[in-house]
Amino acid sequence: MARTSRSTDTPARLSKAERAWLLKSATYASVLVACSLVFGKVWAWQATDSVSILSSLADSVLDVLASLLTFWAIRYSLEPPDREHRFGHGKAEALAALFQVVLITASAIGIAWQAVQRLSNPQMNEDASLGIGVSVVAIVATFGLLAYQRSIIRQTGSVAILADNVHYQSD
Repeated sequence: MARTSRSTDTPARLSKAERAWLLKSATYASVLVACSLVFGKVWAWQATDSVSILSSLADSVLDVLASLLTFWAIRYSLEPPDREHRFGHGKAEALAALFQVVLITASAIGIAWQAVQRLSNPQMNEDASLGIGVSVVAIVATFGLLAYQRSIIRQTGSVAILADNVHYQSD
């Protein structure tokens, strides 16, 4: 199904059905990874009482919101034109991308704040190896999602998936 020209790195010519399937699969993957990371980080935070894990958990909750927004925006953008939207609903992708930028900024500010707080008031963590293990699993899962999203972006040129990809890169 990959019809992207490697030399130009431009979106391939896909049928509407192929493009829709690729976009939907990318949103399914994003929501699945984000929700899985939230569950793993809740467990790790409860076990370690680590502010670092708590901060990462808060970021993952934002990831779930962003992924769900992208999920909705992709579905909405794929709807056919109607009386109010004569040229279709494609702008929903751009609005989702804008919201992703806002979430990335909010997440960065929140993480920086938590880091400053912990630096000014250091505490020992419980069972640090568990927190590190969950963090390693989260990193591997995120890298896998990023690779899959890049493949979809190359094939579809979706700005919403690109924004979601940039959001996960910031993690």
